[in-house]
Amino acid sequence: MIRRAIHTRAVRATGAAKVRATGAATAARAVPILCALALGAAAQPVHASSVYSAGGLGEPALEEQARIRALGGAGAAEHGPRDFSLVNPASLAEVEHLLLEATMLPALRRISAVLPAPAASVPGETVRETTFPSVRAAIALPGQITLAASYLAGTDADFHIERTESAGAASSLEIEGTGGINYLRVSLARRITPSFRIGLDYDVIAGSYRETWTRTFSDSGLSTAHDSLEVTYPKRGRWRFGAQLIRGDWSIGAVYETSKALPLETTKHTIGATDRLSGTTLTLPSGIVVGISAPVRDRLRAVAQYRRANWDRSSLQSDLVDFRALERFSLGFERRRGTEDGMSFWRRLPIRVGGYLLRWPDLLPVAGASDISGGTAPVNEWALTFGSGFLSQDKGGGIDFSLEARSRGKRSDLGADERFIRLGVSLLLSDETWKGTFRR
Repeated sequence: MIRRAIHTRAVRATGAAKVRATGAATAARAVPILCALALGAAAQPVHASSVYSAGGLGEPALEEQARIRALGGAGAAEHGPRDFSLVNPASLAEVEHLLLEATMLPALRRISAVLPAPAASVPGETVRETTFPSVRAAIALPGQITLAASYLAGTDADFHIERTESAGAASSLEIEGTGGINYLRVSLARRITPSFRIGLDYDVIAGSYRETWTRTFSDSGLSTAHDSLEVTYPKRGRWRFGAQLIRGDWSIGAVYETSKALPLETTKHTIGATDRLSGTTLTLPSGIVVGISAPVRDRLRAVAQYRRANWDRSSLQSDLVDFRALERFSLGFERRRGTEDGMSFWRRLPIRVGGYLLRWPDLLPVAGASDISGGTAPVNEWALTFGSGFLSQDKGGGIDFSLEARSRGKRSDLGADERFIRLGVSLLLSDETWKGTFRR
């Protein structure tokens, strides 16, 4: 739901650019699509503003664990003692004891870009990164209630850009960003009847963002120039409400997310001057999620989900990015885990395949334009997914894997595109000493 807010006015389209990853645990970078735009869009002097200067936001996040990622991200209708979803709090209602789950996402990205004439083309870049999108602990309580606490990396804005400047005095430019928006979530879920359950999330929104620009001149007589930009978000909370209805092997789920306005405080530091700006508001919009799980035949089921966040022009006032509603369409199929005696190892394994289409909310300046008055282009992303997993011997925990092949953006519209492969690994641990016998 959190997306990249783009600032494209900072750097001239001259010289050669190099983009690289900085750090092992980054959840959203300037590397995809927009680095090339920021490095090639406008002919203006370098200032302390770039792709994340409008709030330090990142690409639309998928917070789910590897099992659901392998199903294209369709988790709203998931349920079971271990098969809960981070999207729908109602899916926690069947947890029977103490659970702890964490997910890791190593990825390999390939970025291709073309800058407007007369600038030279940017060589393709390969970037490796590892992200940690979520950690969750859940515990069964009396009264058919489940309590959970989660950490979600809404966006990690770490990135690093290096390039040479030939306009004016020859120099090298280094831009580095750190920080982002995170969520601390508390969840409650309860079974109202055997077939109906409800859930509630309360998200505390926190984080900050810092960006530094360092320009080193080839002429030793010129001093190195340092600029910085700091953006802080106040700690605010918002609510999410979920429900599920289950009949036999069929289930449907739905979630409603409330909106929340975040006033942004920005501090710019340059040589001999500090400017503090306020009055800009970022609004995290309301949204909905609806999903279904349906049997197809023995051991085979299909899942589908539609997710929408109502971004629009009022979400963030800027002449550098416009907005539309975020939409994610997910579809997946699962061959369930085999349990019959005499089955081979491979037939016992669950097999999951899926895919999704994601329509980013960002409408970005077209390649060569310095702001949205020159025209905008959408960012569309599609992915194919695959995965499997293993249960622990006591069947209380396990390891799940997913593999995602993604493509986003069009060079003809945005000046850059991106393709990448992402591996998901989720580890689920359980404490069988906490049996939750009052739940049976």
